Amino acid sequence: MNPVIVYFADGKSKAGKALFFNVNKQTFPLQVETAGGELEVLTIRLDEVKKILFLKKDADALPESPVHRETIDQSTFASSVALKLAVELQDGELLTGSTVKYNPNDKGFFMMPLNPADPSERIYINSRLVRNVEQRKLLGRILVDERKISNGQLEKAGQVQAENRAKRIGTILVEKAMISQVQLDESLKKQRERTVKLGELLIEAGYISQEQLDSALRIQKEFRNKRLGQILVDLKYVTPNDICLALASQLGCAWVDLSQIKISPETLALLPLDVEKRLEVVPVEKRGEDLLIIAASQPKDPELLKELTRLTPWKLELVVAYDGYIVSLIQKIISN
Repeated sequence: MNPVIVYFADGKSKAGKALFFNVNKQTFPLQVETAGGELEVLTIRLDEVKKILFLKKDADALPESPVHRETIDQSTFASSVALKLAVELQDGELLTGSTVKYNPNDKGFFMMPLNPADPSERIYINSRLVRNVEQRKLLGRILVDERKISNGQLEKAGQVQAENRAKRIGTILVEKAMISQVQLDESLKKQRERTVKLGELLIEAGYISQEQLDSALRIQKEFRNKRLGQILVDLKYVTPNDICLALASQLGCAWVDLSQIKISPETLALLPLDVEKRLEVVPVEKRGEDLLIIAASQPKDPELLKELTRLTPWKLELVVAYDGYIVSLIQKIISN
């Protein structure tokens, strides 16, 4: 039985276990626990569902740290599947993930979150409640299009990676002798460049199109106080975590979702508020006696690290965070 969270079209939700699930059926049984602690089986109609989160078995396990270090580059730049999807639902919610195939005529479809820290292993989406879907090719589809592997080989590699999310699709393809290491290196060469700007990086990763970037840049010219990432999020082209994942992968560092964690006042006080405001950084974790982890939108900025090192007595590790969340958190600290 799969642990799931069902989100309905009317805004309600219900957690339980799907006894079985078939996209070709009109209903599925959901086992839930009543207020009295008893188990009850409900019949759920798929046409009343907005989305269903199929949770990982360890989704409830609390992480030791809010900092995500797990196979970020693998999930962002070397997904096991063919397509990257950006799905906008009719209520305005934006979901991003990957899928082997997508057909708008299907009544529903599955998508795998690109974020390795997502509690969901996969998400079922009701096509009837979708406003717009944008597709981008990922490494697997690129290799197919270049005739380096077949669709069958891609699906086989996808099955292997679905069982072991920690393995890169490229590694699997090489291990299975489907492609050579040279072919893989050629396909990933552009993805390894470290000097790409945010907009170019998001295009390379398949998150946005050139037209979307141009549109965001035009808006940025009018509102120079708004950053490109914030504009892209406002336009629903990407999510904040898309930006963090892409940057963390490109820069080779960890990242943190500031919208999902609560930082203790003691940790926040490890940096003076005026420093946090001026540099737009926040401390997120003190590890041991001598390591302070700080969230920044540009963690590889040498001048930023130099300035923070001068102001603090500890060893520092800078991790990626969405700048909109950083600013909001600092404003919240100021108002309290």
